[in-house]
Amino acid sequence: MKTTDMTVSAIQQRVDCLPARMTAKGIAKPVVNFCVNANASLSVDAHWYAGAGYTDFKSKHFKGDTPDAALLEFEAWVASLPSIEEARRAEFMAALGKVIDMGRETGVEVEFVNPLVETMKRLSENAITHQPLAA
Repeated sequence: MKTTDMTVSAIQQRVDCLPARMTAKGIAKPVVNFCVNANASLSVDAHWYAGAGYTDFKSKHFKGDTPDAALLEFEAWVASLPSIEEARRAEFMAALGKVIDMGRETGVEVEFVNPLVETMKRLSENAITHQPLAA
């Protein structure tokens, strides 16, 4: 099928799959729309809540000259998102980094901060080599 000849049904099928793909990557409550607007490119738009509650609203928009082009852009973005495990590890490492910085800034004794620094170092090395941590 030529990309310019996509049927509404074919577009709907592709759009219907996108929220599940986003949820599989850890995005909560995604809503995906395919938009045809006058005098503008076609677009795929997504909206979701990124934090607890309903206060951290996020959105992403992709445009294309054909339905396939817009959908391919959006699908590539979803595919590039980290897995839930990778996102959780990154969130944990960021929080751990803040705790280490806070410990240093407030003068927490070295014997409390150093084990955190070592943990951060091991997590960073583990992320690079993709080896699961020994329990």
